[in-house]
Amino acid sequence: MTETVDSIGTAGVQVLQRREGYRFTLDAVLLAAFAASEGAHEGAVLELGAGSGVVSFLLARQFGRAPVDALELQPTVHERLVRGVALNRLEGQVRPLLGDLREARKLLPAGAYTLVVSNPPFRPRSAGVRSPDEERALSKQELACDAVAVIAASRHALAPGGGVSLVYPAARLAEVLGLLTGARLFPRALRLIHARAASPATRFLVHALRDTDRGLAVRPPLLVHGQGPGGYAPEVAALMDPPRVNRDTPPGC
Repeated sequence: MTETVDSIGTAGVQVLQRREGYRFTLDAVLLAAFAASEGAHEGAVLELGAGSGVVSFLLARQFGRAPVDALELQPTVHERLVRGVALNRLEGQVRPLLGDLREARKLLPAGAYTLVVSNPPFRPRSAGVRSPDEERALSKQELACDAVAVIAASRHALAPGGGVSLVYPAARLAEVLGLLTGARLFPRALRLIHARAASPATRFLVHALRDTDRGLAVRPPLLVHGQGPGGYAPEVAALMDPPRVNRDTPPGC
């Protein structure tokens, strides 16, 4: 079998993934929870670079934020996303869209969304060795889009006062905050993710508001590992369903 069906979160979300391809990480759960807590509680949601749909499914099922438009570039990945909507019985709540976020002005209505989320490729085009697997390469490296494109698409899609939630490596914090501010998407909430209390931050979550500068609130650090179920810290364990989590999938930290 070339695909697996993996469960994630506390609401029975199931995701179709290639066994040997790119696979979601814990970042998806952390992003969905962060976006649901920081973003608007009503209105349409857009996920940019939705992949197999894990963040969109979590937002709709576990966190009650629907409807969600899930935009994905790769046709084969989009096809799994379509089947995933049916698998999770989320028709009418999650709408799969096939397209390139760099063409957002042609594909998406301007100002139609109160919340945009994205777990984009982390590595710049020039960083590291490109994976020979095309799906994995496009998912992990900025080959088809970069942070500038993600932020431009978010700006176009967001209603005035709407917010975008992103997750990126901690090393790119200054870059991403600068790009957001330059696009008049003003950072409102920031949270650093640490594997453990004594470890450096590996990721950050940021929520920014379109054309609305309310100042930046730095949230408490988010610790991934601890003594909770599944080896997670209590906050992360509460977002998960340990007996059904795919143990072959490495955490995002």
